[in-house]
Amino acid sequence: MLCESRGVLSSEEALSPHAVWFQALAAEVSPFLCSGSHQVQRDCQPSALSCFAEAMAQCVPPIPVRPCVLKYLGKTHNLWFRSAVMLEHQAFEKGLSLQIKPKQTTEFYEQESITPPQQEMLDSLAELYSLLQEEDMWAGLWQKRCKYSETATAIAYEQHGFFEQMHDVLVKAWAMWGDYLENIFVKERQLHLGVSAITCYLHACRHQNESKSRKYLAKVLWLLSFDDDKNTLADAVDKYCIGVPPIQWLAWIPQLLTCLVGSEGKLLLNLISQVGRVYPQAVYFPIRTLYLTLKIEQRERYKSDSGQQQTSSVGNQSHSASDPGPIRATAPMWRCSRIMHMQRELHPTLPSSLEGIVDQMVWFRENWHEEVLRQLQQGLAKCYSVAFEKSGAVSDAKITPHTLNFVKKLVSTFGVGLENVSNVSTMFSSAASESLARRAQATAQDPVFQKLKGQFTTDFDFSVPGSMKLHNLISKLKKWIKILEAKMKQLPKFFLIEEKCRFLSNFSAQTAEVEIPGEFLMPKPTHYYIKIARFMPRVEIVQKHNTAARRLHIRGHNGKIYPYLVMNDACLTESRREERVLQLLCLLNPCLEKRKETTKRHLFFTVPRVVAVSPQMRLVQDNPSSLSLVEIYKQRCAKKGIEHDNPISRYYDRLATVQARGTQASHQVLRDILKEVQSNMVPRSMLKEWALHTFPNATDYWTFRKMFTIQLALIGFAEFVLHLNRLNPEMLQIAQDTGKLNVAYFRFDINDATGDLDANRPVPFRLTPNISEFLTTIGVSGPLTASMIAVARCFAQPNFKVDGILKTVLRDEIIAWHKKTQEDTSSPLSAAGQPENMDSQQLVSLVQKAVTAIVTRLHSLAQFEGGESKVNTLVAAANSLDNLCRMDPAWHPWL
Repeated sequence: MLCESRGVLSSEEALSPHAVWFQALAAEVSPFLCSGSHQVQRDCQPSALSCFAEAMAQCVPPIPVRPCVLKYLGKTHNLWFRSAVMLEHQAFEKGLSLQIKPKQTTEFYEQESITPPQQEMLDSLAELYSLLQEEDMWAGLWQKRCKYSETATAIAYEQHGFFEQMHDVLVKAWAMWGDYLENIFVKERQLHLGVSAITCYLHACRHQNESKSRKYLAKVLWLLSFDDDKNTLADAVDKYCIGVPPIQWLAWIPQLLTCLVGSEGKLLLNLISQVGRVYPQAVYFPIRTLYLTLKIEQRERYKSDSGQQQTSSVGNQSHSASDPGPIRATAPMWRCSRIMHMQRELHPTLPSSLEGIVDQMVWFRENWHEEVLRQLQQGLAKCYSVAFEKSGAVSDAKITPHTLNFVKKLVSTFGVGLENVSNVSTMFSSAASESLARRAQATAQDPVFQKLKGQFTTDFDFSVPGSMKLHNLISKLKKWIKILEAKMKQLPKFFLIEEKCRFLSNFSAQTAEVEIPGEFLMPKPTHYYIKIARFMPRVEIVQKHNTAARRLHIRGHNGKIYPYLVMNDACLTESRREERVLQLLCLLNPCLEKRKETTKRHLFFTVPRVVAVSPQMRLVQDNPSSLSLVEIYKQRCAKKGIEHDNPISRYYDRLATVQARGTQASHQVLRDILKEVQSNMVPRSMLKEWALHTFPNATDYWTFRKMFTIQLALIGFAEFVLHLNRLNPEMLQIAQDTGKLNVAYFRFDINDATGDLDANRPVPFRLTPNISEFLTTIGVSGPLTASMIAVARCFAQPNFKVDGILKTVLRDEIIAWHKKTQEDTSSPLSAAGQPENMDSQQLVSLVQKAVTAIVTRLHSLAQFEGGESKVNTLVAAANSLDNLCRMDPAWHPWL
């Protein structure tokens, strides 16, 4: 018999056969509706369950269903409105009074008696209203059912936005009080003020969305630079970060990992672990890469120490430099290991799947042709840099010791590899060792390789007279680059993934829920993250970013194909520096989205996703239609039948001729060389001719040129204001399908000796004759100039607090510079066997100096008085032949 509280059957009806049948039916319905067998049709509309629910709704008398079951159907099987309507009918059937209550004049509010089943019904209905975001329905229900009159008043205020205004005021008050305390703390350096400022900022972040919290968390991370030996400020972060949603920290994971390595890491371990609990994939790859990097660095230190001990103590044969013995894990390594272990315990499937993916990608390594070619190109770039430094005596220029060591190591490891890949391969995977062993075996048995290795060793024998001359080495490097490029053209251009990577070939959404690479680099306003459905079968071998990469295509669960490059070009420290600049540009993009003048011009940095999966391997988001400026240049040179490096050779030949007469090249000689190259080799119209050939349709040409112009304005702005390294033509990637530009290998241009940003350069950014000819003078004076001014005025807005973001990112950069300086100078290690932390005062001083330099340039470009701006002066300087002729010829000032 149904209980009376359900109010369906009376006691008289309970004994009738119809009542018994009805009772039996009601008892069976709820278990049937909750059955897991309906899960397979959850995404089908209409499903069998939805048809059954519609039929039930037509029954008279209605079949009783528990409110919690109806709520479950609404949430799980997309029957939101049917469940809500049925719950409303149940509420009316129960006879609950939903009349508006008059205001009580008495002190106490007399509540209408509600039985537990009635309360369950109201709770379920209220939750459905809330999930459907029917805020007015929810308010209307609870204004009549609340216990106290004050609750009804509060709900009315919330309904009409009064609480939201008060909430915003409260958050702003926390932030402003934090700013006030920070300003006093920076001047007086009293740690209790710093603790209070951090507390205020973290309180402000608890009640804000991620984009608004970003500037406050930047300040929190920056204030850690002022910490004392007791880590008082880090302790405050650990204590008061509770309540800040983990999503707020996603944009700052690189900075958190920098802190993890420092002395404050032991106190931030819980914070990073908490972010990893909620967003495991966002933390796993960065922490894995950091752990392997620390392990490699520690192994190199032990090798170095062991080698020194061996030379200092004759006859001590206990350890050799090649076998340093067991390595003691440092505290940062232990912290990384602990976080990874925690993630494996909480999410066992995801880390094992991620490891499986990375393990298979070792098969994407370069073959020996590609590896040697990349190293030769790196060597040539080093030689060109030295050649420009020694351009005052071209014929007498000698190879520097650093370059000599690089080339000698290249000769001794020809086809084997300079990098410490073996260090990484033995840590996590067996497939890595297997792939390297197979490659080494195949290389050793290749007769072509053996013949080339002999010739290579002979050509780079530095005991031969004249071999130490720099330009002789440049000629040899260019010769071998041509040989290997010819060999590369004969190699296959693709392979099938199933041939080498069975795990990737069989991977599907059922294997594990893995998001596509880079989904968590920046938080999203929604929780919609694209997952990997499968890896496409064909892997292409392409030449991108001055190296041979593998283009892997990933199908998302939304059906879209996402191409990624598997790059082996990474260097332990330089790669993180490049990723730091990309992170900064990502953090600046939301500011551009909020200003009318930048939004209407579509001014947003194009930032490819870059995910480091190991110290020497990265996944880089790719656009198959993109090509670099230097590739366009090489294509046009090939059509004209000239060697692409002839202009550089001509530059040094002319200088050598002048210097042979006993005089130095004057400024006029440099101008003449530039004009000669433009007249005979690289005409001003080369880029324009390529664009006209590629986009014969006028609409396509116009659209491409417009997007190219505004994107170049953004890149020029970033290069000048942020003090980035010079934009070489091989760094500029041009998407032919959209006209968008992105730059590979942008880094902060930091002086190795002082740690200051380097500001000495003849031109502020790249606006060469070929580019200005393509954009036209109207395009340069119009969209290009206006876009740079609009961007500068956007970032100069005080409410964006760009200086706070800059301080936090540059803090990591200066810490990395200090660590590299210590390693280069062989500074003594701490008692824990790792480099000493940077002095707080020195860190703060260098970062503030760098940020001041950037902000000064920013505000100078943002000033706009009388229709004039400093941007016009910079554009004139960038386009001036007097300045261009002073640039390094390897920068291609004519292109």
